[in-house]
Amino acid sequence: MRMRRGFWEVVGATAIVVAGALAAAPDARAFCGCDKPPPALAMVRPAFGHAEQSVTLFDERLAPGERYKVVFTSRGGDGDWSLGRATRRRDMADGRLRTQVRVAVPELPMGPAAIAVHDAAGTLVYEIPDDEFTIIAPPLVLHDVGETITEDGYQTGVAADGTVYVALDMSRMNDATTYAAVAEGFDLRFDGAGVAVFNTQGVIGEVLDRDSAGLFRITPAATGRSAGLTYWRHEFTTYREQHRKRDERMTADGEWHVDGTRHIDNDHLVVAIAGTLADGRPPRPGATPPFRLTVTSTPAPANPLE
Repeated sequence: MRMRRGFWEVVGATAIVVAGALAAAPDARAFCGCDKPPPALAMVRPAFGHAEQSVTLFDERLAPGERYKVVFTSRGGDGDWSLGRATRRRDMADGRLRTQVRVAVPELPMGPAAIAVHDAAGTLVYEIPDDEFTIIAPPLVLHDVGETITEDGYQTGVAADGTVYVALDMSRMNDATTYAAVAEGFDLRFDGAGVAVFNTQGVIGEVLDRDSAGLFRITPAATGRSAGLTYWRHEFTTYREQHRKRDERMTADGEWHVDGTRHIDNDHLVVAIAGTLADGRPPRPGATPPFRLTVTSTPAPANPLE
């Protein structure tokens, strides 16, 4: 399955599965536990990554135990590579054994990047086009205290289809908190149906449509300013205690609990936004223009958006 082909069609189909999971398991709402629909099958997962982030490539042309040189090349022609060894492991997508290789994303210009896999002799094994993968900015670190984070000159990656990605590190967040974000100097317009929240395993936890209306609020864009997104995230002390105290929730590889269920990373998230600029066109693939990104956090034990 090619992840970038019909990306938002894949998101929409997954959202139906997510909605069903929410109805069946209240604790599956958004990124708040390990009861999530699996990620989609893909050649590379996730479909985005920042420098030093680990991504996984899947292909039966890989030979278990062999080392591979994985070359990432931006649309501007800059390239760099990482080494990885292929293993045969369970795929989070469906639990089946698949040959895969994990590598670190090199530091390259942000935007679409093609991937080429070479064996130890230097022979090209296969390639992945740049509509399958996007290099993005490192994550913003968010907390559960009252603060305002301002990033002047912030830029991140725009995918081949115009999707904008913003990575977040939520590992320091435990107590329920409301987050509000806006971009000044980047008039990106979007609504809830154009916002999806992934983690760095490629799992989609939420599309901000009517099924999650009590969790978010979007304010309209204005001249020189993006639409504003406000989101409430409940406490995560319970989630962390479960993984620390319950034997069946222990995990050795970051993907599977010892009881055979999937482990979902709720700390390293990426917000994918499909929006348009003032002229009605999506952002151009590559790096966004520099803008001021402001994120305000407010402790909120009770959800103020319901």
